[in-house]
Amino acid sequence: MNFLLRTPFFRLLLALIAGIVTFRYFRLYDLTLLALAATALLVIILSFAVNDVRWSYRLRWSFGAGALTLVYLSGYLLSQRSEQNLRFDFSGQPRVYRLHIEEQPEVKARSVLCSALAYPCSDGVVAPVTGRPALPSWFRAAFGLNVAPPGVLIYFQKDSASLALRRGDRVLAKLRFQPPARMLNPEGFDYAAYLRHKGIAATAYVASSHWQWRAASSSVSVLHRAGQARNALLEVFRSLKLPAGDFAVLGALTLGYKEELEPEIKSHYSASGAMHVLSVSGLHVGVIYLIVNALLSLVFRRPSLLIPKTALMVLMLWGYAFIAGLSPSVVRASAMFSLVAVGKALERRARIYNTISSTGFILLIFHPTYLYDVGFQLSYTAVLGIVYFQPKIASLLTVRNKALRWWWELTSVSLAAQIGTLPLSLYYFSQFPCYFLLTNYIAIPLSTFIIYTAAGFLAVSSVPVAGDAVGWLLRQLLSLLNASIETIHGLPGSVMQVYAGPLELAVMLLLMACFIGYAEFRKYLYIPLALAGLLVAAVVKIVVGVEQLRVERMICFSDHNATHLLLSAGRDEWVHTSDSSAFVRMASRYRLKHHLHNQQLHLRSGTFHTSFNGKRITVVNDTSFRNTRAGRPLEVDYLVVQQFSRQRVDNFMQHFRARKVIVGAGVSGYYTRRIGDWCRSRGICFYAVARSGAYVEVRRLSD
Repeated sequence: MNFLLRTPFFRLLLALIAGIVTFRYFRLYDLTLLALAATALLVIILSFAVNDVRWSYRLRWSFGAGALTLVYLSGYLLSQRSEQNLRFDFSGQPRVYRLHIEEQPEVKARSVLCSALAYPCSDGVVAPVTGRPALPSWFRAAFGLNVAPPGVLIYFQKDSASLALRRGDRVLAKLRFQPPARMLNPEGFDYAAYLRHKGIAATAYVASSHWQWRAASSSVSVLHRAGQARNALLEVFRSLKLPAGDFAVLGALTLGYKEELEPEIKSHYSASGAMHVLSVSGLHVGVIYLIVNALLSLVFRRPSLLIPKTALMVLMLWGYAFIAGLSPSVVRASAMFSLVAVGKALERRARIYNTISSTGFILLIFHPTYLYDVGFQLSYTAVLGIVYFQPKIASLLTVRNKALRWWWELTSVSLAAQIGTLPLSLYYFSQFPCYFLLTNYIAIPLSTFIIYTAAGFLAVSSVPVAGDAVGWLLRQLLSLLNASIETIHGLPGSVMQVYAGPLELAVMLLLMACFIGYAEFRKYLYIPLALAGLLVAAVVKIVVGVEQLRVERMICFSDHNATHLLLSAGRDEWVHTSDSSAFVRMASRYRLKHHLHNQQLHLRSGTFHTSFNGKRITVVNDTSFRNTRAGRPLEVDYLVVQQFSRQRVDNFMQHFRARKVIVGAGVSGYYTRRIGDWCRSRGICFYAVARSGAYVEVRRLSD
């Protein structure tokens, strides 16, 4: 109770989160919302209207209850408005839109990806648009003022014109928008939900002949200027002529520029437990805070200048946040350090839990969907883990030597952060970096030195001798960091694959809560509660595991570029794939969930035939049947068509007599519809993977 009294923002944050979560899983009637709001206002008015001391003491809870109810309703209504802003008219017919490019375009292998706002045009007339309204989104949402359209992702055909696009440009294009691809594979990545949490409602591809550049930005926003400043700093780093991997790490580590990070680099850093180094967050903002504080302390030495020093420090922190792209992680870190700096200037001791809660509260007011952002969740659980567990871990060992004390503090911080993020990390990524301590011993000091050195290089890059010397040092540090991470990633058993579903997540959170409860209150009630949770989870896992042994599966995964067919009986599985690495990325979480261990992998590059429990399966993975005549049709139970182009459906289907036809994601929509019409006209079962997701057939084995 004392903790709740000392941290008012924690109470407000819980109420706001409750409102946001309520909207996601339940829908309240408007009358219910009005009744709750009226009751909350009445309770608040009652707390001020009572003058009697005894009744005032008895009703001391009323103001807080009313305020928390209003915050709860705010979370619900803000989430509702955010959901309404993402509504998009998918008419199916191409329309002309005026696009306002909001972010710096990202160059892909075959296209140029742009995040934009789409304003529809009618009769060729475009209403004058000045960009996003200046008012904050939460204010506009609350009062319904001039809400901008939802964000969209546009894939421009790659050519010289699309490569010249910049943030702030205005483009006229004829587009047919589509909803983002939903999760098409079991236990796969929900790309549609990921985009919606970022305010993206639709995607479209536009050919070179269907768009034209209209004008550059008529008004230069703060974000646009910040992007220009970041690009200018990146050009300074480019003058070092670093290898592509080193430059990508330098840009991500110092400025939050991740566009040039290769998947291989991301994989190495993620598997070794160093991905947090590449995300500009508390570590990076903390280093900038120390640099700025040290520099300003040389100028503002008098105590009377503490307020101007703090104001300038806060401005510089947020200047760095703007240059780094105002990502959620850098925003919350900058807000947290700003509050700490202001608290020191006012000679008030900052209560860390209240500070953390206040930053989360402010961010969720502006963007309620941040609550479902994985980075947002991991960042706060890491900070809370460090704040709570680090002192307890550090107190286990008393170290007097300075070097050993630094080593023990780094170890305790790493352990605390890993404990805090472990449940969510296993739930979202199903992997545990076994050498995370070794990684942090190397990555944290090196990344800190790199940030200091990079700041020094930006300051002296134009000085001939000093710039060359600092640049050489920066090259060596980056090379050492990447080589170290790659070495750790290559160690045996560097990653442990562990599946954690909702049940496992709930049990881990229960155990953590019981541990904290016992540590704080020393009540033995938490011990049997934790054991009961473990017992229930163990019983459920045993029952589910036994049931899995009696099940056989056939799964045809959704992949535009490759064929993946998984056949399993119990824990044994037979995999037929044309790309083994893609199959591992796509199916690893599903295989972990269902304990599929005894794998037999078959690489298949063309059309092949197989059988499973008496069922005959043919997979067409090439165009070998084009312009050929059929002899006797092949009797099959399942016909899987992964490639099909430039041939008549009748000529192709005469080669087979199938009970069920499955068309993979690699077949175009036109031919998928043609094959579907042919099958339905003949009473043949038909399934389109691109439309309905991976084909999954589960059957219980006979006893």
